[in-house]
Amino acid sequence: MTMNTSIVIAGATGLVGRETLEALLQDVRVAQVISLSRRKIEMEHSRLQQWITADLSKPKSPLMNVQPSVGIITLGTTLKKAGSKENLRAIDVDLVVNTATKMKKMGVERLYVVSCLGANTKAMSHYLQCKGEMEAQIEALGFTGTTFMQPGPLAGNRDEQRTDEKLLQGAMKLISPLMIGKLKNYVPIEAKLVAKAINRLVFMNQESRVSRVTSQKMRVLAA
Repeated sequence: MTMNTSIVIAGATGLVGRETLEALLQDVRVAQVISLSRRKIEMEHSRLQQWITADLSKPKSPLMNVQPSVGIITLGTTLKKAGSKENLRAIDVDLVVNTATKMKKMGVERLYVVSCLGANTKAMSHYLQCKGEMEAQIEALGFTGTTFMQPGPLAGNRDEQRTDEKLLQGAMKLISPLMIGKLKNYVPIEAKLVAKAINRLVFMNQESRVSRVTSQKMRVLAA
């Protein structure tokens, strides 16, 4: 990508999305950032345009004439928050894929999606199965380039408190010095680093049509 790039992001109210939005708005190479959301973000910026609709689609207004070339999706939930496996699938698969489809119709060529380490349609975990199904369906949409960010446990300040996640992060900090090689991908990674990695990738020449980036690579990109 070059200077004056227009980017559309869905999920900017979440942990990674919020950090990603801030990183994009701090980058002078980004001409415009469009936030797709159901509710207004409490942030004002001359290069931020908010499209607020119930289905995360482009508002039907002649004023909304920006055609983004890059799309970023940071939508997602947990089984505990969703309340059921069906609700989890509705968000982590259906909503994400539908949003990606709408972005393609907007003219998006390169797409960056926050997924999860271990995403696989054949995984034992329902959560990881959903992430795997989402990735497979988005691959089939045929973007010029698709990058799946696959972080391990996320660290950062969420709007809601997740006691189980905090306990996991605490335990991982104790054993992280013992984790080497690919095991480093399971060490909690700050959402801010994931955001910086996404921002870096947007402006790098990428030849692969589909790529996956784990926490180890994200830390290198964000450095």
